[in-house]
Amino acid sequence: MSKVNTAVEDNIFLRYLVIITGMLIACIGINGFIRPAHLLSGGVPGISTAINYLTGINIGILTFLINIPIFILGFIYLEKSFCISSLINMILFSILLGLTQNIGDIIPVNDILLQSVFGGILAGIGSGLVFRTKSSQGGTDIIAAILKFKKNIQVKDTTLSINILIVLVSGVLFGMDLALYTLIEMFLSASAMNIVKDAMNSQKSVMVISRESESIAKDIMTIVHRGVTFLEAEGAYTKEKKRIIYCIVSSNEIPKIKEIALNYDKKSFISVNDVTEVKGRGFKEKYL
Repeated sequence: MSKVNTAVEDNIFLRYLVIITGMLIACIGINGFIRPAHLLSGGVPGISTAINYLTGINIGILTFLINIPIFILGFIYLEKSFCISSLINMILFSILLGLTQNIGDIIPVNDILLQSVFGGILAGIGSGLVFRTKSSQGGTDIIAAILKFKKNIQVKDTTLSINILIVLVSGVLFGMDLALYTLIEMFLSASAMNIVKDAMNSQKSVMVISRESESIAKDIMTIVHRGVTFLEAEGAYTKEKKRIIYCIVSSNEIPKIKEIALNYDKKSFISVNDVTEVKGRGFKEKYL
């Protein structure tokens, strides 16, 4: 985990500064671009937006009301600390959604394609910043966390299913054209969110093959502070016995590991791969 992320998580002021900034960006995306185009965003805000189109009720109030039964289930099945943190964030998000409901009136963009593109990107960037603090905005995040905890259903599968349902509802209520633009907006939102969320926090598996494996492993443990496992191997052609270094690190630690390996052995073979999920010492387990 990067020093920046650790500082944000440990400092409550910085953490909520990032959270509120992210929520505000997401609200501008939703109320400044998505709602004026009569599109729907993902999750509970999308459901709230659909009801807002039909009834005119403030979107912030709707988001808060829809979240109430979801949080009741959350407090039953999930850790209280996670639910309390998510509840605070949900209240903040509902307030910001309500306060920015009419911001679209001062944004002079009337092209529906531009609205779907910029609305999706801004909503995704905002959500990504919130997720970077290991926080949740409630809503479908809570539903996804419950299903992951109880049924081992992946969060992305739950989120995708809910968003597909929202797109179908959009098609029925507002026509196929708006549903397709909603699909574009959701795709861009998910892409932007993942880019921001994983920018400095993705995990990688590293394998290093070198004659200096002992020295390289020692430096990885003492300088990078990551655990190392030796895998016994044999060259298929040379039949030479080798010890492969295997470790899981944050993406921002990769350059240092490459530097360590190449300092000892310019001919080191280094393989870096993405890791979908990590559990264990040195990596925090999370619901989302």
